[in-house]
Amino acid sequence: MEDESPQTTPDAPQEETGSAASTAQGVIRRALDRASGSYRAFGTLIALGLIWLFFSLKSEYFFTTENIFNIFLQASNIGIIAAGLTVVLIAAEIDLSIGSLQALSGSVAAVVIIQHGQPIWLGILAGLGATVFAGFISGILTWKLKIVSFISTLAMLGIAQGVAFLLTNGTAIAGFGDTYGLIGTYSFRGFPAAAMIAIVVFVAIHLLLTQTKLGLQIFAVGGNSEAAEFAGIKAGRVKLVTLIISGLTGGIGGLILSSRLDAGNGLFGANDLLAAVAGVVIGGTSLFGGVGSVVGTAIGVVMIASINDGLILLNIPDFWQQIVIGCIIIAAMAVDRLTKAARLSIL
Repeated sequence: MEDESPQTTPDAPQEETGSAASTAQGVIRRALDRASGSYRAFGTLIALGLIWLFFSLKSEYFFTTENIFNIFLQASNIGIIAAGLTVVLIAAEIDLSIGSLQALSGSVAAVVIIQHGQPIWLGILAGLGATVFAGFISGILTWKLKIVSFISTLAMLGIAQGVAFLLTNGTAIAGFGDTYGLIGTYSFRGFPAAAMIAIVVFVAIHLLLTQTKLGLQIFAVGGNSEAAEFAGIKAGRVKLVTLIISGLTGGIGGLILSSRLDAGNGLFGANDLLAAVAGVVIGGTSLFGGVGSVVGTAIGVVMIASINDGLILLNIPDFWQQIVIGCIIIAAMAVDRLTKAARLSIL
């Protein structure tokens, strides 16, 4: 007789062990992501303090209440569009049109309010509606036509600015009036209203990302889009929503900027993309998706505004500001890559 060797059967406990290991790995990954984001935000806050200390020693005018409030004012509209960009980047997409959306929003408001004499509220709604629609179009192109957001929003950058120039005939439409001007120029005991609006936007988006189901889905899609789809999350729809949110914040930023400048034009705000991206990546949001925080973004934007303000006080030429910001982006990207590699090595 032949010896019957014991037959091996699928072992249910082994499957459970594998599932448990996978779950544990996911928990560890999320914990590392949160720890990494908190560490980056704390490190950015320390860096901001050192920058303030440096410029305070170099200029007696830097660390004054008036100048600090001015820094907050300069950071307000860039901070708002950076908050929207943070949401998009967490979902592993990007919005290159945010600067031009500011120009579009301000130009639409100028045409409605100044040229056509319509109520201020209607001009504000028209400006926001234009940028939300632009974000919707970018999202549809990314979702339905599978065009990467880098291309769809790059195209929207040109379209939005082109429409803004057409609406204003290439010139600045000025004369909003005092009431509209309060949006960007009013201050309460010296603290600018524009900064108050920015704080409200940051709080709203922070709550969206941390306290809602949509926020959880945004992080899930950015972390692993295929796994999110497998879990029943409509990744395309989530990305669409993030680009709409970015469009809305671009519109708000544009209204504030046009209010401060008392005019709408296709150039106003179009060059704010670099500063917004710098603020976001400095604040710890990964360009690869799945990791980010608007708290870190807020600190990063204030840091960029502080550097620009300090360089101006030291009479350093403007072009150095762009060079410094570019170098900061490279450094932040290097840190992001190293941090990601460290997380993967642990797992």
